Order: sequence, then C-alpha cells, then structure tokens
Amino acid sequence: MVFLDGSEIAEEPLNITKSLTSEALPPRTIQVRPSMRKVKSDASFSYIQSCNSLEIVATSNRPKRTCLSRYLIALLHYGGVPNEYFLELLKNALDDAQNARYTKLAAIRGIFRFYSIHSFFYGSLTFLLRVSFSVSLKYGDMDDFLVSRMILCGIPLEEPYMQFRLSVLMKEERKGLKAGKLPVTDCYYLMGTVDPTGLLKPNEVCVVLENGQISGDVLVYKHPGLHFGDIHVLSARYIKELELFVGDSKYAIFFPIKGSRSLADEMANSDFDGDMYWVSRNSQLLRYFRSSKPWVPMSSTAGVQQKGPLDLTDRELEKKLFDQFLANRFKPR
Repeated sequence: MVFLDGSEIAEEPLNITKSLTSEALPPRTIQVRPSMRKVKSDASFSYIQSCNSLEIVATSNRPKRTCLSRYLIALLHYGGVPNEYFLELLKNALDDAQNARYTKLAAIRGIFRFYSIHSFFYGSLTFLLRVSFSVSLKYGDMDDFLVSRMILCGIPLEEPYMQFRLSVLMKEERKGLKAGKLPVTDCYYLMGTVDPTGLLKPNEVCVVLENGQISGDVLVYKHPGLHFGDIHVLSARYIKELELFVGDSKYAIFFPIKGSRSLADEMANSDFDGDMYWVSRNSQLLRYFRSSKPWVPMSSTAGVQQKGPLDLTDRELEKKLFDQFLANRFKPR
C-alpha cells in the first residue's frame, strides 16, 4: 500500500479504491492529510529495528444514547430554549429512574440507558427481547443485561437480587442526572469530516444516519465549546454524488470546504480528523434556539523581546535584581 506522500506501509492488497477527495484514488491507496500524521519518524532511531504499520483508531459507529451536558444546557438556554424544556426532560428521566423497580418497561429503559444503548432500540417488548439477547452476547460480562433477561423472562421485580441490581443501576442514573446528563431524543454524536464532492455551500452539511442522508435544519455543536456561538444552526442537504464516495457507510456528518472559515474552527476550534459532533434534529430545540455569532480569534501583535539573565552584564543583573527586591518589599501587588 502506498500513501499519496510516497511512503509505503504494507505489501498486502487492500480493496480501498475511494477516499474523501475530489476524485477516486488508485487501487490499494489511502490518502492521509498532513494533519493526520501526529508523530513523525526520527532519523536518530534508524538503528532500531521496527516495522511500519497502519492502525485504525476509530470508525464511525451507530450513535449511542445521547445526553445533554452542563455546557450544552447553558448554551441552549442562552439561545432561547426555556427552562421548562430541561425541567421536563429531568422529570421524565427521574420518573423512569423511580419506576424502574416497579414497572418492567421502565426497568428495561433504565438498563439500556445505563449502557448508552440508543433510544430507537426499545419500543415493544418483543423487539426488546431480540435486542436484549444480542446485546447480552456482546456484553456477557455485564450482569445488568442478565437483569434485563430476567425481566423479559417474567421474573417478578420483587425478587431480592433484581431489586438490588436495579437500585444500583438507578443510583448511577441519578448521579448522571445531577451532572447534567439529560437524555434527549433525535440527537446523535457523529464523526465529522469534509465534503469530498465540494458541492456543499457554507452553512450546509450532509448528515448520514441509519437510513441514509437526511434533509432539514440541524443543530451542530462540538464539546466542550463554551462560546455562545459554538452551537450552529445548519441546513442538512441530500447529495446524490456523495454515494459514489461513501457507498453504504453510515453515521457521519460532512462539512463544506467552501467559505471564509472552517465550520469546525468556529466550533471550539475543532477539526475534521475524527472529532465527534453533537447533531440534533429535535423539533423543540430547533423551534426555540436562535444562534449567536461564532467566536472570532483576536489578532495579536508580536510581543516585545525581553532580555533574559544571560543577556545582561553582571552590573545590570545586580541592579535589576535589587530593583525587583525593593518593589516586592515596599510596593507589593
């Protein structure tokens, strides 16, 4: 395999023929942008035997259950989302936590919420049974999925061990709520990258979810942004040409390459090298929220070069130290 910068990394054939560029790449080729190379080779270690390798750190995966945070709540409230909306989210979450020891559906919701399983997993009990079984195989060492199977098998909630495990789970749930982790619907954490087609205009994005691309307004935010303008209202657009590059890939957000400034830079000074972005289609948030102007970096002038101790003569250094002593002794700040 050969990188576009000329470096070789492996000899095994790879079926990678497309990349997020304006054109298709040659076979067995992967493009790596300069910003993706975090560590450069050191010629001084050339005598040490090593091997070149490519490690995939992360890929775009199905979004887990999405919660708000204290920062996000503060920014949304500043943008016009009323307190009553957040209080309603908190009330619903507390009701589920309180009822988990007494109603089966609330208990299952709590178990799935505790392990960040996305909300579209739990609908009917029949579907929950299939999902619970598949998840229990993947997380067999997590006994809370044993509890979910016990519930679905008809074991009463009054069973002592069931009550104990549910109480532990709900204690953790309430701890998360105190930290501002309010569960919210129609929100996702998606990996962000650039638009390979170049068709997106400024303030447009392409969002790919479970069933393909979506259209309409979305809120986009990058944690841990603290500026009032870090939450953007963008327009999600369908781009047919994008399918040539991504195929059946899912769960990602594509940002435009047009405009005077990168949208990622406007949101907590982030980038497109694997950063995760909060994306919301929640109708209530979209109805209430009004965006603010993004943060603009201040232009700074070059500082005056100050002299260090080595730049002073012995007499100059002695005078400077004595003056500093007098200032600290008789005119302390």
